[in-house]
Formats: sequence, structure tokens, C-alpha cells
Amino acid sequence: MVAVSDVRQQPRPPADWLEQFAGRSEMGTLVAEHDWASTPLGPPEQWSAELRAAVRTCLSTRFPMLIVAGPEMIKIYNDGYVPILGTQKHPRALGAPASEIWQEIWDTIGPDFDRVYQTGEPSWWEDEQLVIHRNGFPEECYFRWSYSPILDDDGHVIGVVDIVTETTSAVLSKRRLSCLTDLGAEVAKAKSVTEVCLRATAAMARWRPAIQSADIYLAVDDELILAASNRRGRHQAAAPTIANAAAIVHGEVQLVPSDRPVLEVTLPIGGEASGDAIGAMVVALNELRPFDGEYVQFVELAASTVGAALDRTRRHAIEVDEYRRIGDTLQQAMLQPASNFRTVAARYLPATGNLAVGGDWYDVIQLPDGKRGLVVGDCVGHGLDAAAAMSQLRAAARAMLLQGLSPAETLDGLHRFSHSVEGAFNATAVCMVVDPAVGDMTYARAGHPYPLVVTRDGPVWLDDVGGAPLGLAPEPGYQDSSRHLDLDDLIILYSDGLIERRGESIDVGFRRLADAAAELHGQGAEDVVDQLVGTLLPAVPTDDVVIVVKQVPLHHTRQRAEAVSTGAS
Repeated sequence: MVAVSDVRQQPRPPADWLEQFAGRSEMGTLVAEHDWASTPLGPPEQWSAELRAAVRTCLSTRFPMLIVAGPEMIKIYNDGYVPILGTQKHPRALGAPASEIWQEIWDTIGPDFDRVYQTGEPSWWEDEQLVIHRNGFPEECYFRWSYSPILDDDGHVIGVVDIVTETTSAVLSKRRLSCLTDLGAEVAKAKSVTEVCLRATAAMARWRPAIQSADIYLAVDDELILAASNRRGRHQAAAPTIANAAAIVHGEVQLVPSDRPVLEVTLPIGGEASGDAIGAMVVALNELRPFDGEYVQFVELAASTVGAALDRTRRHAIEVDEYRRIGDTLQQAMLQPASNFRTVAARYLPATGNLAVGGDWYDVIQLPDGKRGLVVGDCVGHGLDAAAAMSQLRAAARAMLLQGLSPAETLDGLHRFSHSVEGAFNATAVCMVVDPAVGDMTYARAGHPYPLVVTRDGPVWLDDVGGAPLGLAPEPGYQDSSRHLDLDDLIILYSDGLIERRGESIDVGFRRLADAAAELHGQGAEDVVDQLVGTLLPAVPTDDVVIVVKQVPLHHTRQRAEAVSTGAS
């Protein structure tokens, strides 16, 4: 008589049941040869009938499929799943826990696996973004997948089937096509060369991370002048040269497809009729995507779209003799970064859609006896007229400070000068001279927001002197004020775009700046600028912003201590 338990007992599979898949595919061979006895799953002949059936299905299809089995979620997968793992995870993923292989995204996919294990309910995700490390760098990828439970005879979940397809190419193609469509529509509205630049950078700013940022340069005489930018932060692009742009357009420099990210490329723009570029576009790329053939084609199409619009508007500008004025203004208004001074950092951040040079301006000047001159100003308006006014005021301020005039005397001179400069009326400015050797500074203001000094005891507003904006009052009466500085004090000069928000009291903006700056004492000037920009600027700025930070260096405190010691003796 046969026992009931013997009838119900499932027949044991042959020990070599996986051998049927060896040689059929790469993964069939690897799965058959894997030492499963050393894993929590144990030898394959001990696996349940349900798990064996799932593995057979996985290894018999070309569609990407993953099996995770047991409480440890051990991975078994087929050839179609190998590209998803990439060179960094395959073949070590076979027989390993899913949480170990997908550490960088486990916070996203782990809870979904857990839900299937706990509830037995399948899940579905469509074009979900995951940033994975599979080819030596963090990579932005998109997937469509479904998790389905593997159930035993008692209804217990013993594993999960992951049926997945990568949709990265389709998602990126859709995003890039939308960017090109938007870009083309924007530049088609432009009536002038500079408006092409403005509209192009504004359109591309809406499609990050397809293009992280873009700088557009126009050829003026023998150099390329930055005309528009949507770039943020300290990492400014290295200005290209005419020779560099010409080499690209004539085929001497090629954009080579790569399987690794490329951070930045320079492309020629315009000049379709003559064959010589009339400008260049520096594009910061998505660092989470390889610069492959599709990405190369996309940025070339973007440059071609901008270039065609520039050609169209340039022809008109030449006809009305406007192009020379544009070039002269851009050339005169260039704001050079304060990169030659270790303890000074400065940024000009145009509002989205504005010229890379405009009404806000700054200057950092090396004065005699090791002193530094710092000037920040703001002209009313935007565009070429404001840029022309600010360039003249900046040049005048530099000349007067180099002649030895004090900050108040310099502002008084700018006040008189503003009457003869179109667009300079009602401009504001703050002027400061810092002597790093002894830690003294002198400053004066003309209607400009208060400078801020961040000390170890907290932020201090320099609000004891002021005066009317330039040209507004007959006798503005600008006055100098002085202050001693201590080690690691931070001087912060800025334009109102950093603190003003529509519908909000300016006092709120002052408090926001003081609170943010109070945490930055002791940090370097570059880091302070980056953190203030990241903390205080809205995602879409509505006004230009200038910020200059001067850090008080160590050597002046030593000299002051020596001077005090010598005097006491």
C-alpha cells in the first residue's frame, strides 16, 4: 500500500536539469555552470518546481528577464538582461543578492520588491528614471518594468519575476526633439542678432538636462565675445577662439562619439553662406549620459538651428549698419572673472533670457600698495543700452580709483559723469577699497543695497553711509566710512537681484541673505559665492545678479599684531 505522503511528494528533478540550457546562450551556460550550492538557494535539484519553471522561462526567451529568488533575492537572469547590468555588474550579478548589485537604486526599487514579497500583488512602472552605475559612471536611464510574484503551491511568494525593457533611447529622443522644436520656434521670432542669442539660451534653459547650459559667442573683429548665457555657478566656460571655431567648421576638429560622458563641447554657429563661422556655441552636456552618436547629432542640430537664425538676422543687421554697434557694445561691456585674486570671487548671473552683459556690473582692481578696489553697480534696464552705460561707468570708476581717489570721491565723479552717459541716470553703485596688509577698508554707497561683512560673531550690515543714485540729486554728498577687519571676515557686495523678490518686502531679502551668510564664516570666497547663489537664487531668476566676495587673508592679522607689539615696546 502506497502512503498518501508518497503520492503527494513531487518527483525530484535530475541533478543536471540546467544542462539543457548550456551552450544555447551566454547566460544559459553561465547559469548551468554556476556553483549554486554556495548560494542561499542551494543546489538546483533542490529548487521548487515553481522556481525551476520560472528559470526555464527566463532562459528560453530573448526578452530581458530577471528572477530574484528566496528571502535574499538572489539574481538569475538571461542574455537580454545583460546590457541593463552593464560591464560593471555582469557577470558578478549572477547568484548575488539584488540589494548588493543595485545598491545605488535600492532605495527606489527595494521597497517595490518588498511589497511583492509581502502582498503577492504585481507592480508596473512606465518610463521610470533610474541613475545607475553600470559602465563606470553614473548614468541616467529609463525603464518600463513589471514585478510579478512566483508562488508555491501554498500561495507563498518564493521569488519575483522582473520583466523589463529599457526605454532610455525613446525618452531621450522625445526630450531632445521637444528641445529642438522649442528652440526653433523661439529663434524664429527673433528680429536681431542679440535677440537670437537671448531666445536661444532661454529656450535651452527650459530643457535641462538635455543641455545643461549654453554660452553663445559672436565674432567681433578677431575675437569671440560672450553675447548670451544661461550658465550658473563658478564653472564658467573657457572662451573659445576664432581659430578654434574655424578649425571645427572646416573639419579639422571632429566631435567624436564616445561611450563616456563629455562635459562640454564647442560648436561653430552661422556662416552658412561664407563657410566661416560668425560665432560659437559652448554647450555643457548632461554628465549622466555618454556622448554617443545620437547626442552628437542632437547638439549639432541645436547649433545649426541657432546658426541659421543668426545668419538671417545678421544679414539684416549689416543692411541697417547695426552689427558694428552690437559688436562694439559687447566688446566694451565684457565682464572678466576675478580669477587672478585668490581671496576674491565674483559672478555675473544674467536672468534667463537676458544678455550675458547688461546693466549689472562689477570690477575688482589691483591698486597701488597691494590694495584692492571693489565696485558693484546696477544700471536701469537691460540689453545693449544698459550694457553700454555700465561699461562706461565701470571704466570711469576704474580710472578714478587707480588715480588714488577715495570711494566717496569716485562716486562723486561717477555722479557728474552720469549726466553725459545715456542710460546712466539713476544707476546705483557701491565702491570699496580694501587694504589686506592691515585689514582696513573704506567704502561709500550711491543708492545701492548695503554691503555685508560676515564676522566670527555674525553678519554686520554696512549701513552707516549712503547717498542718492547717480545723477538723481544735485549734491548727493557721498561720504566714506571705514572699518577694521579680522581674520576670515567675509565682505559681500551684490546687486539687488540677489535679494529682491516680487511681492515681498526688501527687508525679507536682507534677512535671507544675512541668515545664509552667517553660516559661511571661515570658508573660501569661491565656496561662499557658490553657496549663496545656490541658496538664494530662485530656479528661474527674474533679474540679473552680481555678487562679489572678498575674504580677509591671514597675513594682515600677523602684521597688525607685530605693529601693536612694536608700538608697545
